[in-house]
Amino acid sequence: MKMRKKRGAKNLRKKHSESLLSLDKNKKAINLKFAKDAMIKPIYLYPNDNARTIMKKLKREDTNACVVVTKDKKFIGEIGVEDLIKLFLHQVKYEPLVQILNIGYKREFLYLSAKELINKHKSTAKVTDSLNKVIKLIYKEGFNYIPILNENKKVVGVITPSSLINFLQNE
Repeated sequence: MKMRKKRGAKNLRKKHSESLLSLDKNKKAINLKFAKDAMIKPIYLYPNDNARTIMKKLKREDTNACVVVTKDKKFIGEIGVEDLIKLFLHQVKYEPLVQILNIGYKREFLYLSAKELINKHKSTAKVTDSLNKVIKLIYKEGFNYIPILNENKKVVGVITPSSLINFLQNE
């Protein structure tokens, strides 16, 4: 009995998806979703930006990560709040001033630039990639966001889990 119900539900889903495909062929009702539909404005950093600039942008823009790009907006990598916390934890563990006096967390960090703090990842998406592909990338790679590139490989947006939820909530 259960097997029959499962087959029935599977057949029903299959018929439903076939009917949606036929709607698409007739250019009616279906509107495919692409990365450009769910992306939000990126927060840019440049390789020579100093630590103070990085912290200001992260705080001012109330974001967890910034995209590091070249002057012509080509993607290099990102810097996130988690990266800064790891650096501070390293200092707590190995820096005597921080261990003993409980101060000086930013001391070593202040002399670093974005190019020294950068995280490189290979996963980016194009504005024309399907939303399904982007969701799989976020899940598979475990990133907090995926940079979205245009046809010239310039960063034009990012998709975060929260931007996805906002987009899907409004659908």
